[in-house]
Amino acid sequence: MITGSNLFGPITQLGYLTDDIEATARAWTDMLGIGPWTLMQSVTMHATMNGEASDIEIDVALAYKDDVQIELIKPLNDAPSPYQEFVKAGIWGLHHVQFETDDMEASIEDARNAGLEPVCKINQGGGVFTYLKGPGVWFELIQTGPELLGFYEMIKSRSKGWDHKNLLDTVEL
Repeated sequence: MITGSNLFGPITQLGYLTDDIEATARAWTDMLGIGPWTLMQSVTMHATMNGEASDIEIDVALAYKDDVQIELIKPLNDAPSPYQEFVKAGIWGLHHVQFETDDMEASIEDARNAGLEPVCKINQGGGVFTYLKGPGVWFELIQTGPELLGFYEMIKSRSKGWDHKNLLDTVEL
């Protein structure tokens, strides 16, 4: 096990589970001034969860606080996913912390050496996402391609000079 090291580098995202995206987005905005939120509804992610294929359906909203992305996730089905353990326990709130990687396989090997096992892999929208079950909170590794990076930059640029109007803007994928 690795101790005392910064295993993955800077945090790039905080993933937050909710059963009401609009109310949660409003709370983050009212308390912390974070927004605007880019909402994507009924997103289906083709995943491998614990070695088995799974089609995960979620609503998701993204916003930025400086360089950290805030992701609000509302699970829409009971498919095996990184979210189901929390949902079944009635736990809403911080779910995962995300780190970017340029080399997913090397980062997974580093995670294994630190005692973390990958449990879910998703290829979606120009990115590869790997979830690692951690103590209390999960960790997510992301390897992004140019398309996904451009999408994230568009969302981040909207937060600069935001006038606090249009809390949620829906985007069709």
